[in-house]
Amino acid sequence: MEDKEVLIALNVELNQVFNLRYRRPKNPNNYTWICKHCKKQVYYNEYEKCFKHRGLKPDDFEPETTEHKTMKEWWYNNFPLTNSITMRKKEYWLGDQVADVYFELRETNQKIAIECQNSPLTKKKLIERTKKYAEKDIYLLWIFNGSGSIVSEEKQPRNMDKVRAHGVEKRVHNLYGGRIYYMNVVGEVVVEEPYAIHFSPYFKHKELETSIYGHDKYYKEFQSVTIGNIPSYKIVCNEYKGYKLARFMDKNVSVSCTEQLLTCIREICFKRMDEGSIDENCELKIPVDTVIDLVKEEFGYFLPYLILKKSKRIKKVKSGKTIYEKYNVQEILTFKTTDYL
Repeated sequence: MEDKEVLIALNVELNQVFNLRYRRPKNPNNYTWICKHCKKQVYYNEYEKCFKHRGLKPDDFEPETTEHKTMKEWWYNNFPLTNSITMRKKEYWLGDQVADVYFELRETNQKIAIECQNSPLTKKKLIERTKKYAEKDIYLLWIFNGSGSIVSEEKQPRNMDKVRAHGVEKRVHNLYGGRIYYMNVVGEVVVEEPYAIHFSPYFKHKELETSIYGHDKYYKEFQSVTIGNIPSYKIVCNEYKGYKLARFMDKNVSVSCTEQLLTCIREICFKRMDEGSIDENCELKIPVDTVIDLVKEEFGYFLPYLILKKSKRIKKVKSGKTIYEKYNVQEILTFKTTDYL
């Protein structure tokens, strides 16, 4: 029997037979359906307005790679180690979608789907999938293979500069509030277990013909990468602009960097006071690079630079540039000591 001819199915939960020739069930993907003729499970296809057998792949099905299987297997086995669950499934059908790995949490009864992405994916398709899960009241966790073809350049769990990132990577980064989760898988080997990365715009200091002070030239095709810390794979569920998203209990890297910068500025102020070079109520001029050097090993250069220049949490009077020895240009930030002492 052709799939387009499957117009009659039994709703298991309601114990009712629906004939699509006469009416369409409300919220069909929230129910379990059985084909009236062969008694096998079917799902409602929104695009063709009919039921389809579960043995067939959904419209956006992608051929499965070894890496994709490895990622699913890793999460199927490791997710329950840090999350108390009542159910877990691989290749779990949810109406017209198939979750790579699916879990239900014991404490909150929340439903979690993990999408393990190894192959290329468009931003449009990513958003469509994410919205569909939200409509089913399922929280979605995207995991990208940092060594797969989903990425424009291989990702590694370390700070890196001038790194290419696909638009779909940046989209997920924004969805998850300034983080994106990767793991590195080659064949059946998990080379790097899941880690978080924060993207910052990459730029270079450029000189102008009319001014030795120059300007910052940003490159859209490149990102600066700061590695984040995931203390646990325990899941936190959030909602963002209608999306239901699952993430780990990791702190946003930009928040951690901002807190560290505030601590460093405060320590510089106290040190200058102890030396007697400033008092409790004055303006203190500090070179930008002096502050960045204190956090550079952990956060790199570009993220601290952008936070110092643009974050409202970094209270400053003004920023500017000055010339010091051998006509080198130095960026200076001016702070009120009363804001930090």
